[in-house]
Amino acid sequence: MVTAVIVDDEKKSREVLKRLIKESELEVAILAEGGSVEEGVQVINEYEPQIVFLDVEMLDGTGFNLLEQFNKVEFKVIFITAYDKYAIKAFKYSAIDYLLKPIDIEELENSVVKAKNSLDIEMFNDSQIKVLLSNIKGEENKRITISSASRMDFLNVDEIVCLKAQGAYTEVVLSGKRKIVASRPLKYFDSMFHDSTGFYRVSKSHIIALKYVVSYKKNAELIELVDGIEIELSRRRKKEFLSLL
Repeated sequence: MVTAVIVDDEKKSREVLKRLIKESELEVAILAEGGSVEEGVQVINEYEPQIVFLDVEMLDGTGFNLLEQFNKVEFKVIFITAYDKYAIKAFKYSAIDYLLKPIDIEELENSVVKAKNSLDIEMFNDSQIKVLLSNIKGEENKRITISSASRMDFLNVDEIVCLKAQGAYTEVVLSGKRKIVASRPLKYFDSMFHDSTGFYRVSKSHIIALKYVVSYKKNAELIELVDGIEIELSRRRKKEFLSLL
């Protein structure tokens, strides 16, 4: 059994979440509820839960404002939000779970199981929150959390040269020829970087950082990146790619 609190300014939303937890038979004990940022901080400090279900938008502030009031976040956070493109992108960059309203019970179960399985890696959790808050504030050097089978890496997005599909995984190539194998498919990163002016999917299996393009070999339809990396350009993406350059 894990302990949790719910922080959401809508009473009905809190009741729905409690009902779904009960119906799913998840071993989660809801210790308390908070209806505002201020109440949320109070119940978290008082009950020291392992998981906090945290609404993004509340009357007296945001869930991000709440997290900023903790020097170290020692609990797992599962955000609850209506669709917010900017917030969702920030969650993806930091690899933090979120649930969209209305909450789907299967997604709830998946999020709780993931939270339970990672309760023993608090240092990663606090670092993820720091990445999230940095990106929410719009700091110049955007950060990203890359999860692999045995570790988490916290990087500047500017370090990424390209990403290569490897089945259900993605090889992330960094400047200086460093490589990380992320436990996410390429389509996950494609959705993350889709509307970013800095990245472009040049083929079914590759996404590149445009700032690292060195040259384009017309006859061979090859893109040369820094560190001698060469990637083939899909013919159907050629026109758009060249216009971006």
